[in-house]
Amino acid sequence: MAKGGSGFRRGGLAEHVYAHVKEQVLDGVYPRDNWLLVEQIAASLEVSRQPVMDALKRLSIEGFITIIPQVGCRIRSYTVEEITDFYRLFAEGEGLVAELAAERASEQDVLTLQVISAQIGALTGQSLPAAELSRQYRNLNRRLHFEIRRIARSSPLTEVVETLGDRSDFFIATADAPVFAERVRTAHDEHTDIIQAIIARQPQQARAMMQRHIAATSERLRAALEAAH
Repeated sequence: MAKGGSGFRRGGLAEHVYAHVKEQVLDGVYPRDNWLLVEQIAASLEVSRQPVMDALKRLSIEGFITIIPQVGCRIRSYTVEEITDFYRLFAEGEGLVAELAAERASEQDVLTLQVISAQIGALTGQSLPAAELSRQYRNLNRRLHFEIRRIARSSPLTEVVETLGDRSDFFIATADAPVFAERVRTAHDEHTDIIQAIIARQPQQARAMMQRHIAATSERLRAALEAAH
């Protein structure tokens, strides 16, 4: 059955196309300022143009792409200052999440964090191409931060911070530099410190550690972007 066939209801098809294109964007399949070809995406998913256009409009609203009327769609570009400003906000949001997680984590919650952290630690000993190492780290990093947000048990807060996490992945994916691959070991150490603060029920320490973790990502990303110009 074609991916765009009767197996999908209209809403389900639209969500499927959106999720696919968004994942490709966050995986860095489309370089910064790259044009997204509607016909090519539609053909690869075996769907019509309409659900692809709907997905691109949604991604435009979320800040991932720019739609230029009568011209096309391309990956959105941001200045270094705009990205740095974003990470100041992101650090505050994730910091508050970590603080709440330290107050509310159960033993099972902690075990889940430790398992994912151990998987990230295992990556440090593998000889993988930078792109594959970045992909695996990004997926595990997303899982770890998702679990910390879940442990905070504050859905209005964590839903907002989750969207910021997507934007962070977007900035890293479009940096044209192996930001994730170069800091797996350092990031693992930072995660370990955050988890230890959660285990010790030290909310302020967890918040500070998380803020430093996000700030370190911002600094490395800024350096990569400035080096590219």
